[in-house]
Amino acid sequence: MLSVYTAQDLTAAEVESAGIRLGVIGNPIAHSKSPQMQHAALAACGVSAGYARLLADTAEGAFEAMLQQLADLGFIGCNVTVPFKKQAFAAAVQADALSTLCGAANTLVRKADGWHCHNTDGPGFERAISEISGKKLSELSIVILGACGGAGSALAAQCALSHCPQLTLINRPRPQLGALATKLTPHSTGNITTAHFGTPQAEAAIREAGLIVNATSLGLKAGDPLPISPELLHAGQMVYDIVTHDTPLRQAAAQQGCLTDNGLGMLLWQGALAFEHWFGTLPPIAPMRAALS
Repeated sequence: MLSVYTAQDLTAAEVESAGIRLGVIGNPIAHSKSPQMQHAALAACGVSAGYARLLADTAEGAFEAMLQQLADLGFIGCNVTVPFKKQAFAAAVQADALSTLCGAANTLVRKADGWHCHNTDGPGFERAISEISGKKLSELSIVILGACGGAGSALAAQCALSHCPQLTLINRPRPQLGALATKLTPHSTGNITTAHFGTPQAEAAIREAGLIVNATSLGLKAGDPLPISPELLHAGQMVYDIVTHDTPLRQAAAQQGCLTDNGLGMLLWQGALAFEHWFGTLPPIAPMRAALS
């Protein structure tokens, strides 16, 4: 099995010889830890299937073409990551409630009538935060950085559905930011506000939050700048970076006395829930966690 497959690599002969029936689509994708985690789940459940990293081109129509290619090759399903989560939702013939609310999906299941989509980022995030902090989302004042992205919008929707008392969505100026807040408000008993990066409103919300979530892609690549100033952070806060490796933001937050964690817990739980959508059963968590350590 190759470390990364492009559309050109996914020949019928290669897929059959490697036994690939699942994968994760993204760009970039070489960093993904999903294969080691899902192979542990597949082995624990006695399922004979390979799981591969799939590099889709970002050109218009390339993602949709890869989905058709995967269907033709007999794939069971796939995960979807940056920057294709909104396209995954748009390509599906049926969507779950969270995908519909946030307009983004990270899990696809192939059915006879086409791709069905789910969003396991939200519930995976909620389980990860509970494990780390011992608190529910309904007990936390939360700031989401990069709320308009595929992951950010899913986490925002999960926070709203879980009735977070104060939810602040921070993003660069985009029309989608206000639209997202408007869409989420009827589903929450808490207060939902928006702000742009670098504004006094954003800085005040960050200082007052109990949980700050970095859902931007900053930190994914070496040399990325910090999404916010560490001077806004202080002891008693939690900073959760959905990037699965250690990042400058997490390091800076720890120096400020914050409880911090990376996205491995969210990756673990969203992957387990995706597996459940593919096979109808939740896999053992212990071997999946061990594969990520």
